Amino acid sequence: MDIQITQAELREIVYLQRDISPKMERLEQLKSNVKAMLISGIPVELGRFDANLIYRYIRHPAWKQIVIQELGRQFADECYRNSPGNTLCDVKVEEHAVLPLWNEGDDDDEKDE
Repeated sequence: MDIQITQAELREIVYLQRDISPKMERLEQLKSNVKAMLISGIPVELGRFDANLIYRYIRHPAWKQIVIQELGRQFADECYRNSPGNTLCDVKVEEHAVLPLWNEGDDDDEKDE
């Protein structure tokens, strides 16, 4: 059986990459802008969407296994505790599933009958 990757599949990959690339750039621009505003303390407008900053503290433990093998676990744990880490910050945007309470009474969609 002669299985091949078709030109149609390759063409679709190229077209999708062309379509997605500008959207990914725009997404990064928007997230960067929102992140800067959130860090500055600018509040989020009340509504269906909300944005928060997510902080993660990480360390680079790639060296740890070598240190354990050469100098022992106790020394490696001490080095790990004393080594500096990095704080990463990202934006989390979420959509509320149910209309929030602040929308109560302001529904233009429902008509009183």
